[in-house]
Amino acid sequence: MSDVGTGRKGSLHRGFAGGRTVRFLAAEVAKLAEVARQQHALEPVAAKLCAEAMVATMLMSAWVKGRERVTVQVHAERPRFAFTADVDSEAGIRARFYPPKVRRVRSDGGIDGYLHAIRSDVKKEIYRGITALDGRTVERALAAHLQDSEQVEGFLRIGVEQDDTGRITVAGGLLVERLPPHDSMPWMSSEDFAHTYGGLQKQPISDLLVALAFGKIADQEIELLENREAHWRCACSMERIEAMLYALGVAELSSMLAEDGNAEVTCHYCNLAYQVPGNRLSALILKHGEQAGAAEA
Repeated sequence: MSDVGTGRKGSLHRGFAGGRTVRFLAAEVAKLAEVARQQHALEPVAAKLCAEAMVATMLMSAWVKGRERVTVQVHAERPRFAFTADVDSEAGIRARFYPPKVRRVRSDGGIDGYLHAIRSDVKKEIYRGITALDGRTVERALAAHLQDSEQVEGFLRIGVEQDDTGRITVAGGLLVERLPPHDSMPWMSSEDFAHTYGGLQKQPISDLLVALAFGKIADQEIELLENREAHWRCACSMERIEAMLYALGVAELSSMLAEDGNAEVTCHYCNLAYQVPGNRLSALILKHGEQAGAAEA
């Protein structure tokens, strides 16, 4: 497994606020977004878009469990870029963004394209949703996706801050949702919810994260249910690389060996280059021969 991003941490939190009249999700992934920026050599605009989408992916992963994971893909046409990230139930994230340089087309940060959200486990796809960006930011598109899929009234904030060099200094998000009326449970009207929490939309995300650290959301006390330590997680390894090369078959392996004498494979997520020497290519070819002989016997 790749050790890229080792020591870089983030966090994911969920709980209640306002006497259990609302629930919240919060994520902070600045150091993890900085890993993606460095590994993919992202220029400032690309780095910010990548960080925003990583926050969105982390927020959407809050309810996965066991061997499930959430994958978010953004296929953007204006400006043109592609983003993919997935998060597992232990808040392990990996992300890829291409190209490293993106020209901002709209002054309001809007994007044309599609956001795909996929929930799956090791055996099957559990859910897939597609949201048209239609000139919206990642924040507004995710808010629309959640509204369509969950039918719950809420406020969403995603924010990213960078220094003069483009380095990610803040990358976080906060989702607050009004809980519906329930027997024997307190509840808040739609009007009171808007009055109490509507101001979140105007506050910098850094201020919201600081308030959360002090146990407050919109001056309401929080009840924390779960903290997850988020980390960079990439499953690439020499064993997986060799398994992938083996799957190419004898003809392709023989061509690599004859033309280059070795192979180099770069992980799309952590950008780590694996060098596979000629003797290992020969061993993979020999393995094909051994398996073919065993099958005939």
